[in-house]
Amino acid sequence: MAEAISDDRGGILLNIFYEIIGSPLNLLLVGVITILVYTIFKRRQQHYLEPVKEPELPKLKKDFTNEELKKYDGTGPDGRILIAVDGKVFDVTRGKNFYGPGE
Repeated sequence: MAEAISDDRGGILLNIFYEIIGSPLNLLLVGVITILVYTIFKRRQQHYLEPVKEPELPKLKKDFTNEELKKYDGTGPDGRILIAVDGKVFDVTRGKNFYGPGE
């Protein structure tokens, strides 16, 4: 009885295979689907492999006045974002999506 079940599955798969290769339209559709799936996976793989390149910014001085610090709000030509907490200045340019202008 177990052999009959495996034969039915093999027969169904063979019928599907013959149905696909039996028509030029079906072959064309399988080819198009294969190409689309390949390009989707290739783009995803490239997206994960490409490192995000951060621009090199010059070193900053240690002390800032409030007026000097206001210039570094992310809208300047270098896009640098600085915040001061308890008298210490932090460069948060990498988190511009969180700390950037309008956030």
